[in-house]
Amino acid sequence: MNLSQTNINHEYIIDKINIDKCTSIRLQILGVLKGTHILVINKMKNGAIILKVRGTRLGIDKEVANSITCISLEDKGEKNE
Repeated sequence: MNLSQTNINHEYIIDKINIDKCTSIRLQILGVLKGTHILVINKMKNGAIILKVRGTRLGIDKEVANSITCISLEDKGEKNE
C-alpha cells in the first residue's frame, strides 16, 4: 500500500520509494529510507501526512506520500507492544 492509504496511529515499514532523484535524496537525508519504521500521526484533508520518523515529526505532501510504498507492522506480525 502507499503511504496515502495508511491509518492514523499505526506503524509501518517503508518498502519502496518511487520519486525523482532530488526528492529521494532529500528524504534520505531526513531518515526516510527503505526499511525505516514510521508512525502515521495525522492525515490532512489536502492529502498531506504527518509522520514520526526516528523520533522526529515530518510532514510530507500528497505527491510524496503516493510515491512511498509501505508494509503494515501488524501484517508482518512484528509489532512490539
